[in-house]
Amino acid sequence: MIKPKSLTVACVLKIIADPISVELFQSISAEGSERSDLISKKNLSLRQYYSRISNLTRNGMLIKKNGKNYRTTFGKIVYHMLNTIENAFTDYYKLKAIDSIRLYDDIPQEEHKKIIDKLIADQDIKDTLLARKNLLLHSDL
Repeated sequence: MIKPKSLTVACVLKIIADPISVELFQSISAEGSERSDLISKKNLSLRQYYSRISNLTRNGMLIKKNGKNYRTTFGKIVYHMLNTIENAFTDYYKLKAIDSIRLYDDIPQEEHKKIIDKLIADQDIKDTLLARKNLLLHSDL
């Protein structure tokens, strides 16, 4: 299946760069959310609400059914990535510490893995760091 021409990474990043759109997107639960609930919780005008919901829908992250907005499968992936980014912000200084430790090439891979396991709780971030470490170990850099 080919993605629509208008759907690009840049479009999705532009939408999630808007804090209000992100808040709306994150507020839409797995069971779906009604317009009135979202407008009142976020203190939005109808125009602000519809503009942002329209962008999220047009870019494949939301779908409307029976008057409720739901995350699409693509939207669930974007939502998961947003949560991973938020977790990375929470662990920012721990990630900086790992960068500092990584500067020393004489640290064994198992020791590096133990440090990551102790410092980082998010499994997706751990997997990314460990995969990245393995790539670096096997590259010619």
